[in-house]
Amino acid sequence: MKTFISSLIFAFFCVSLVAQTPVNLKLNLEKGKVYTIKETSKQKIQQTANGQQFAIDVISNNVISCKVLQKGNDMMDIEFKFDTIASKVSSPMFNMETNSTKPGIEPLEKIMNKMSTYKLVAKISTTGKFIDFVNFANYKDSIMFVMDSIPASKRDNARKQADALLKESAVKSMIEPIFAFLPDKAIKTGDNWETSYISVSGDMSLLMVNSITLKDIKDNQVKLSGTTEMESMPSNDPNAQMRQELKGTSTFESTVDLQTGLFLKSNSKGHFEGATIMKNNGEEMNMPMKVDSEVETVITK
Repeated sequence: MKTFISSLIFAFFCVSLVAQTPVNLKLNLEKGKVYTIKETSKQKIQQTANGQQFAIDVISNNVISCKVLQKGNDMMDIEFKFDTIASKVSSPMFNMETNSTKPGIEPLEKIMNKMSTYKLVAKISTTGKFIDFVNFANYKDSIMFVMDSIPASKRDNARKQADALLKESAVKSMIEPIFAFLPDKAIKTGDNWETSYISVSGDMSLLMVNSITLKDIKDNQVKLSGTTEMESMPSNDPNAQMRQELKGTSTFESTVDLQTGLFLKSNSKGHFEGATIMKNNGEEMNMPMKVDSEVETVITK
């Protein structure tokens, strides 16, 4: 009996030591190998205008592939390709569906299709920090050639759409969140850390602050949980005719591959509230809104 108890105590002691052993959760991708990120998001929006409430449903499906071109000194040049950028909007006023895998007829569809055609290279650190783009100017110029195929009557509006989609900060927002959860130092079970980034869409900028906890390490898989606090930032454009002011929180559970530092799977749910503010002849119309979101991210290798 004493031997059994001693063995049991020793086993628990070993488990405790393993749990307290720090691990380096870093980005460690194999050079030349293609990794595929699939993200599905669902948003249910309740918007109020002129005292009437209406619902908007938005479903987005994005697929991004990435490949390390070169690595060294805790830095990687990663090639990204937006294989699929698809969304479906359903509302009482209109329904719209876009998919970048199809050439499309409308200017927005043509621009998105070209975004999926060309490849973009960015420098990313092994701690998941976005450093800079390598070929952004060439990437944008290649896409803008699509303007030649758009009728002159629609070209001005198409350029505005392209400028919003291809703003460097907006394209960065499509890449940065993929890795923006990694810690700056070795961590162990129970440790907490924060990361942050700015998400840009059109004229709206959102400050995202992640508070993350390492819950468990088992079979080279790291279990994380946390919250993301989101708040819209003031617009830099004094002439903007519309802006959105939002604030809220999402919670997430993630499984990360210890070997690569990539999500195997991540699920989040969030709730945000605020308003859409429209300018009209010098007057502002405030339209309250609520957003409930669900996002699932899966990475395959």
